[in-house]
Amino acid sequence: MKIIVAIALLVIAASSFAYGQTDARAASGNAKVEQEIRKLESEWFESYLRGDRAAFDLIVADDAVMTYGNGKVGNKSEAIAEIKAPADASYSLTSDDVQVRLYGDTAIVTGRVTEKGIFNGRSLNSQSRYTDVWVRRNGRWQVVAAQNTRLPQGPSPATAATNTTSNAYDAYVGQYELAPNLVITIIRDGNRLMSELGGRKSELMPQSETQFSIPAANIKVTFMRDANGQVTHMIVSDNGREGQARKVR
Repeated sequence: MKIIVAIALLVIAASSFAYGQTDARAASGNAKVEQEIRKLESEWFESYLRGDRAAFDLIVADDAVMTYGNGKVGNKSEAIAEIKAPADASYSLTSDDVQVRLYGDTAIVTGRVTEKGIFNGRSLNSQSRYTDVWVRRNGRWQVVAAQNTRLPQGPSPATAATNTTSNAYDAYVGQYELAPNLVITIIRDGNRLMSELGGRKSELMPQSETQFSIPAANIKVTFMRDANGQVTHMIVSDNGREGQARKVR
């Protein structure tokens, strides 16, 4: 009887180990696919900057559907026509807050894109949220759908920043406790102020010296000082819901 029990325990342990290895392999595989998708997204953006139609043609499927911020729906041939000579030196196309979700042979990518400078004779300075749908066909990932949603333009960050001194940014840097075990970290990245929560970073767009916003998430942040001018906490307004986060470090 003891031998039977021992064998059963060994079988259970072996099964658990096998499942653990399978989970580890799956996680590793997903990480590689996510890295590949992020690289392809970057190359897609670069195709606009380089005027590289060949790269665009490989990345975007022939049956892709493009939905633009103004509501216009287009196809691949219309989109590729926008790609001409290398973009003006002033033109920049950058993304942040990029998230990749995998569903078998389908990947959903969401993020925020900032477009500035002159492109095809048009002066641009805007931000949009985007969703890209990638599908793996015959071992190759391609975009089959893309949608852009233009973000409302508030006060110019550049204008607001002129009223915000670098010393003020330094004073805001630190950790703020919004709730038990929920800490928001404020860091400075050059001339930008960033918030980090759960490994996810978002830029705080200056509206005034003490008020900032995260337009994509409709979040507003106001830093508060005491009578001595020390930053003590910040007020976070999330889609109308307001909370205070005490500065703990």
